[in-house]
Amino acid sequence: MSSTGFPYWAVPAGRYVPLPFAITTSTIGRDQKRAWREIRHPEHELLWGASGEMSAYIDDVRWQIPPTVGMWIPAGTPRRITLGASTEARFTYFRPESFPHPWTKPAIIGIDDVVKTMLIHLHQRNMPTEARLRAESVVFDTLAPIEAADVAVPMPADPRALAVARRLIADPADQRGLADWAYVVGGSPRTLSRVFSQGTGMSFTEWRIQVRVRAAMSYLAAGVPVSTVSRRVGYETPSAFTSVFRKVTGRTPKNYYSDACELSA
Repeated sequence: MSSTGFPYWAVPAGRYVPLPFAITTSTIGRDQKRAWREIRHPEHELLWGASGEMSAYIDDVRWQIPPTVGMWIPAGTPRRITLGASTEARFTYFRPESFPHPWTKPAIIGIDDVVKTMLIHLHQRNMPTEARLRAESVVFDTLAPIEAADVAVPMPADPRALAVARRLIADPADQRGLADWAYVVGGSPRTLSRVFSQGTGMSFTEWRIQVRVRAAMSYLAAGVPVSTVSRRVGYETPSAFTSVFRKVTGRTPKNYYSDACELSA
């Protein structure tokens, strides 16, 4: 059975993860507050395990990362990180070529005991190669974003409706209505409305609400202010957003942060 001490020659230039592996973790501790300049990293990142204050700034939004959750940052995403004074945190890097999940957006990840144990286990430098690869597969199987199972976002089958759905998921704040989208993808508003309903079991308006609420959950779980979240997902006022969020989830946005932390603890 072979082993590795992560020789420098095994790490591709500009990367942290050595070949042939998919995951590596660094622990960073600071006595004083530290802010890193904005960069785009070529590997996926998971920020977690903070003993104090840790934040990520992505697309002008501040994501607060408490000890109970992790922050997923896809490769190539511009991000700026800050650590508070006397804060230790873990930065886990994933080689994109070996990562099995299609997570293309920043998200809050649940860090339960299994995930925490395996990531700390993989923090070891000298480990048999086969054992490390097995441990990595366990991480892939157990790592998951914090989501609400009752907020469904079914995708329509019709190519025109599917094109609209994908664009709205990419930008939930897009305010265009059926008439605008029909002009973009072809067909009439009535036809687009019909194929949306047939493919999702919801009206276009109902489906877009589900998309916006799902998108809001990651922001809220990271402690992003409700006023900021409401704008990011397409609502002009926090009160309008709060009303819709409560109707869909049965909870207020302010309560969702604490609930998400409890689920991941």
